[in-house]
Amino acid sequence: MAEVFLVNPLATINRQHVHFLRDWCGGELPGSVVYPPLDLASAAALLQRNNVSVSLVDANALHIPHKTIVEMIVKQRPKFVGIPSAWGSIKDDLLLAKMIKERYPAVKIIISGPNVTVDPAIALDSGSVDYVILGELEKPFLEIIKGRVIRNLAYKINNEVVVTDRDLLEDLDSLPFPARDLLPNKRYRAPFTARNPFTLMNTSRGCPYKCNFCQVNIWYMNKIRFRSLDNVIEEIDEIVNKIKLREIIFRDQTLTINRQRVLLLCQRIIDKKYDISWRCFSCVDTVDSELLKMMKKAGCHQVSYGLESGSQTVLDSSDKGITLEQIRNAVRLTKQAGIEVSGAFMFGMHGDTTETIKDTLNFALDLDLDFAQFQVASPVPTTKFYEYCNNKNDPCYVHSGPLRWYGWSKTKSTDSLMQNKVKEAYRRFYFRKQFLYKQLKTMRDPGRFVLQIKTALDFLGALSRKVNTSQN
Repeated sequence: MAEVFLVNPLATINRQHVHFLRDWCGGELPGSVVYPPLDLASAAALLQRNNVSVSLVDANALHIPHKTIVEMIVKQRPKFVGIPSAWGSIKDDLLLAKMIKERYPAVKIIISGPNVTVDPAIALDSGSVDYVILGELEKPFLEIIKGRVIRNLAYKINNEVVVTDRDLLEDLDSLPFPARDLLPNKRYRAPFTARNPFTLMNTSRGCPYKCNFCQVNIWYMNKIRFRSLDNVIEEIDEIVNKIKLREIIFRDQTLTINRQRVLLLCQRIIDKKYDISWRCFSCVDTVDSELLKMMKKAGCHQVSYGLESGSQTVLDSSDKGITLEQIRNAVRLTKQAGIEVSGAFMFGMHGDTTETIKDTLNFALDLDLDFAQFQVASPVPTTKFYEYCNNKNDPCYVHSGPLRWYGWSKTKSTDSLMQNKVKEAYRRFYFRKQFLYKQLKTMRDPGRFVLQIKTALDFLGALSRKVNTSQN
């Protein structure tokens, strides 16, 4: 039997299955999109390298309920169970921990996630969690298993929470590639990929930008680290030739932050003649025509930009550091290169008004976007936006409550207003004649088009469900 049992839980909130990204983001995904738990797979690989036997169950992808997971753990009797958490899933995750402890008290339960990194006591005070990992999983997980509790951990001694110092693994090349062979790879599908199934991959960790609403530095501590290109190419080779996948989503916060590195990476991919397609995240001030054309030649089919707002005032207020003109230019150049564009927008940012939210929606509709994501800006602890929202003298003051991808509670009326704005945005963007016609005209895969419509309906359905903030 495995010494360590890692589980990516399936959350049930208000009797609905909810999918979460249980990594640095901790966000919520629509029901038709399931991402592989890359962090868990990476931790599993490091444990295996150190001769620790591991089971990894992606209950989120396989729709395995807590009760079944508990039975699997009781049967396997591991020494340790690892559970990643997310902003909106913590109560459900602690319920799973409690269920495990009640049936198998001897097991040590380890929980991770941006939420418990900020506030480890919320997990440790539950009485069901033995250790909280602060930030990245790989090193501290191994430290616990080997009995060396040194850094990046929180735990209790004599009923007092002990929080150790934090550091980051500098040499990312020293990590083994994620144990994708432990994952149900055929289950990972999304409407914005060129081919399904897909996998995730990081070529770097961290982000140099200082957007005041973003939680990335809870995880990465204001540092950015790069893997060597040799190491990156080796992992791509494993994905293509061993795992047999052809679609990659690069989860780097900003893949294009180092222009020369991306040019070299693209040339290496081209030289290898890989039959792959890929998608990445970028910022509009880091791309140009030459770079985008090279990315296209190397298999890039879509770039996702964090555009956030159609109001320059709101962009400035959010420390985004970009202009509306830069947004227009990046979208135009990306389309000219033959690459799809996905834009992410937020309503309710610092400085937003009814008029600026209207401007943002109109801006999104006017841009030549292939996909768009709209969400309510959530005040994540440790961010400046959180400070603004908890200042009673600030117009965006909120009553802090459970964070969900689809918004938060200022007041019941404001919460409803924000959700209605997001619903309106999804309806107007995805169900307009121009969008539907373009998708049908350029359709390469009917299944992808169906998944796109299903995802939009999932978003609308999730927004239509009443969020019970007392139980989430």
